[in-house]
Amino acid sequence: MLGTELPEWRSRNRFTQDTLRMALGVKSRQTIITWEKSTEPLPRLVELALLALERFPEERKVTTLATVHRTPIPASF
Repeated sequence: MLGTELPEWRSRNRFTQDTLRMALGVKSRQTIITWEKSTEPLPRLVELALLALERFPEERKVTTLATVHRTPIPASF
């Protein structure tokens, strides 16, 4: 699959750029945007992951990435 075909795939499979990012475990949405602008084939592992998302709908469940909240260090420390 070419990168430029990814938006149509997302639409057909009801993914936004952000939900696809989370489902694939990609840290930055910019990565998805870069793939979508590319006329080159997607990396083979990405293609296989997309096939798995189509084939196994139960894997579509996306949980948001947890944000770690740290106690700020006092300025006088």
